[in-house]
Amino acid sequence: MSVLVLALFTFGYPVSIVVIARFVPVVRERRVRWFAWHQAAVAAIVVGFAIRSRGSAVAINASWFVIAAIWYGLGGRGRALPDATELVDPGPG
Repeated sequence: MSVLVLALFTFGYPVSIVVIARFVPVVRERRVRWFAWHQAAVAAIVVGFAIRSRGSAVAINASWFVIAAIWYGLGGRGRALPDATELVDPGPG
């Protein structure tokens, strides 16, 4: 493994894992810096695998790069969870 690839992975994997562990709050709270670090880290991983000519690893990580960008762009919108009052049956009238 070249020094460049090692440097890309040494930066990319720890940074991306830290952000992925907190990804839902990063998206919901619009943490731009966290997201920018994540994207830079994943891009480093993709470049590292591209240098090593590992096409499947490039495809997998590049796909996550795009999915993460779409998820962040949409703001994490999805079906809202019901609140506690919706889970309680009030009974008859």
